[in-house]
Amino acid sequence: MLPKILTIGSYSLSGYLFFNIIAFIVALITILILSYKDNLNLKVIFHFYILGIIIAILGAKLYSIIFALFNSPGFYIKNLGMLLKRASTAGAFYGGFILAIIFCILYGKKIFKEKIWKVFDITVIGLAVGQAIGRIGCFSSGCCYGKTTTLPWGVKFPFLGSLIHPYSGTYIHPTQLYEAILNFINFIFLLILWRRKKFNGQVFSLYLINYGLIRFFIEYIRGDGGRGYLIRGDSVLTSLSVPQLMSIILFISGILILKKEKP
Repeated sequence: MLPKILTIGSYSLSGYLFFNIIAFIVALITILILSYKDNLNLKVIFHFYILGIIIAILGAKLYSIIFALFNSPGFYIKNLGMLLKRASTAGAFYGGFILAIIFCILYGKKIFKEKIWKVFDITVIGLAVGQAIGRIGCFSSGCCYGKTTTLPWGVKFPFLGSLIHPYSGTYIHPTQLYEAILNFINFIFLLILWRRKKFNGQVFSLYLINYGLIRFFIEYIRGDGGRGYLIRGDSVLTSLSVPQLMSIILFISGILILKKEKP
């Protein structure tokens, strides 16, 4: 764990924030390099990316707040301070992704017109590498952790941010590293595909399919609370969490786009 990277006086730079800043920068550089190679307007792409990031952050926080109210409306209405505390967290990836996609479709179509699928293809390549680095940030803070395990690569987290970790002293799956590795593999795959793609939109559709699969199966070994379940069976195999439903929607959307756009 790297809960703190740097401390200057009363200010501390957390490992989570550090790696997420690096993730944003690397994703931006990747998107700009590929945009340059694809003859896109870099100034417009830069503004589009920054706006998309802001929208994604707001979406992630909004999703977290709505989800909290949906699960425990009475508790959070009586404890608005706790609700505001949830708003101060990074939020949930899928909330940011959904709002960012809506933004990209509505605003992106307006400014990029027929080039929108080119932009989507490039954006998800940057997103994949950003996710890989961002999950290292999760590992550094102990969040998004896994269930208990007896596997030799199980890890122990003494802290969850500034608090004692719920599984302190117990070996658990390093789900953050699993996802970081899988997202990096996805990034390499999408980058290679981008150079050889047969039509615009192919890379974007494969991102939806690949990440949908990654997140769906990672969910089976996630141990952090607040997952939210549509179906709660006797085991993980007979249950369906909200993130898994989102993953299924991504997977199906990727398949539909692939079939529609394929020449």
